[in-house]
Amino acid sequence: MNTNTVCFFPDTMPRAEVLFPLVQVFTPIVYLRAVEDDIPDPANLSEPTREMIDQGLVRYDCPAPLADNRDRFLALIDDLQHRRDDYAGQLSNLSLAGLSSRKSESKTTIISTLLQQTGVDDSADEQLMQVLWQARLVLKLGESFDLEQAELKKNLERISARESGLVEELRQETSQPFSLTTSLSAADARPDGQQRLRLKAWSRLFGLGKNRFSAGAFITTRRDSFDLLLEQYEQMHAVLPQPLLRLLLPGLQPGTDAARQRAAFQEDAAELISSCRKILADPDTITDQDFSDLDGAESQWARVLEKHYPLEEYPRCTLTLCHLPGVDIGKFFLETFGRDEDEAQEPGKKQQTGTVIGVLEAQLPV
Repeated sequence: MNTNTVCFFPDTMPRAEVLFPLVQVFTPIVYLRAVEDDIPDPANLSEPTREMIDQGLVRYDCPAPLADNRDRFLALIDDLQHRRDDYAGQLSNLSLAGLSSRKSESKTTIISTLLQQTGVDDSADEQLMQVLWQARLVLKLGESFDLEQAELKKNLERISARESGLVEELRQETSQPFSLTTSLSAADARPDGQQRLRLKAWSRLFGLGKNRFSAGAFITTRRDSFDLLLEQYEQMHAVLPQPLLRLLLPGLQPGTDAARQRAAFQEDAAELISSCRKILADPDTITDQDFSDLDGAESQWARVLEKHYPLEEYPRCTLTLCHLPGVDIGKFFLETFGRDEDEAQEPGKKQQTGTVIGVLEAQLPV
């Protein structure tokens, strides 16, 4: 197991608010891509994200390469993006590839139609291939959705700046503050249903793909997804995993010399970071002293963190880690998020036995 590496799920596009805390301890941060050699356009990433990528802190991996079918799939994505009106009626009934259904897909579903148009049928010998194409399509469409939402948010912020004078005048005349653009921008959160589809798609790509890799931990920012994994483990093993470690990390603060600060912090906290990675490598060998040095607001870790990332300047995140011994991680993700009741696919080969999962959460102000 590579204890320096953590894999983030189910996002496929790196985000600075995720990278900044995690790269203080772990590198690289792995993001799964739906298609091999399909690097995100730097123009679609924030400046802090681009800087961390340029510093080699991010790695991309594709567990299910398309090989000879890569260009065909990317042509389908391009077609969907540039002929949106032609697909609008079909996409309105998509339910994103039928992945939300508990039933087997029929030939009348939009996803089957799209795949047949590209030469992928739903015969028995191509069923796995179709499932993986579905997963890739969901993830790529999800990326397009996120980019559109980011552009919408940017436009709303520009409108908000223009209307600020008017809003301030209205606030002075009423007891209830309001902002039109604030209300609109609140609608940019991903619907829970869409997030479930992404989790299913990500899990299928990871669990059914032939390429496997080891990672020190699998981390998300969604507490509900983290809790579902714990519940699934409890059902399988009749024991609820307890938190292995709650580690304080600095939140993103744009405009700082992030690389210099990170290097100084890592030099000062070298032994503590080594203990963090040791916990991921073999949790059963960790002593009480290891935990007391890392866990809690009064720990040695917290003091070093405060020295380099003062709380008054940097918000805090909490990374909660749990150890799940005795699981094949690919199969485990499939059973939690990626499997329908009538499916019988199994991963092609076993992954590492046991893993660590984590959730990265912003601390609420006191």
